[in-house]
Amino acid sequence: RSTVIMHGGDGPAFVYLHSTVGESFRWLPFHQAWAKHFTVYAPTHPGFGKSGGFDQIDTIEDMAFHCVELFDALGLGEVILGGVSLGGWIAAEFAVRWPERVKKLWISGAPGLWVDEEPLPDLFRDMTDRDKVRRLLFHDPNGHMARLVIADEASEEQMLSAYQSMTVLARLMWERPYDPKLASRLHRIQCPTLLLWGAHDRLVPPAYGEAYRKYLPHAELKQIADCGHLGMFEKETEFCDAVTRFCR
Repeated sequence: RSTVIMHGGDGPAFVYLHSTVGESFRWLPFHQAWAKHFTVYAPTHPGFGKSGGFDQIDTIEDMAFHCVELFDALGLGEVILGGVSLGGWIAAEFAVRWPERVKKLWISGAPGLWVDEEPLPDLFRDMTDRDKVRRLLFHDPNGHMARLVIADEASEEQMLSAYQSMTVLARLMWERPYDPKLASRLHRIQCPTLLLWGAHDRLVPPAYGEAYRKYLPHAELKQIADCGHLGMFEKETEFCDAVTRFCR
């Protein structure tokens, strides 16, 4: 099964796991910012873009096993690992299974746990309403980046990408939008961990960052002001700087 992967830069191995927006289809400014300090690997998950292997994915655990096999194929031993949203959840699932392979971990806006007081919104219901999606993903839904990432008029490519994203999410999260075993396994992660959340994340609220911090022994939680779910777009400089400082 083929996996599409971008890479660039020089330095320690730094693996970025993308969100359901699919921001690893092209090399973006935040990838380039990290490539000044690290060798950045940005794989496209099975079921997204032109990456194969989705027929073998039934659970979030399958995504984690896909990653370990990919890292083996790339000859990557210990890595700096991080991701946003779905990518952050996959990173956490990877790190509880193979803690010895993660030098540093950072996750942003990740589901995976469940917080009774703040249940996750139903993204499947709102997916066709682009205004609602922008409000879920951005602190300022009328800002330039919000309009750029979630355009009013979607191209055929964007529509296909959104359909692929929903197909993957439905398989992983339709019956249960979290992993009931994750909380009890997080203690296995012994590396330094950064939990980076938009202070105004409406899709996966900061309460989920607090929940991760409760179970992670070596985690710090940092919130970015005036920022929603996709900090790498809405607050790019602050987001990239926070990750870079932590990972160096």
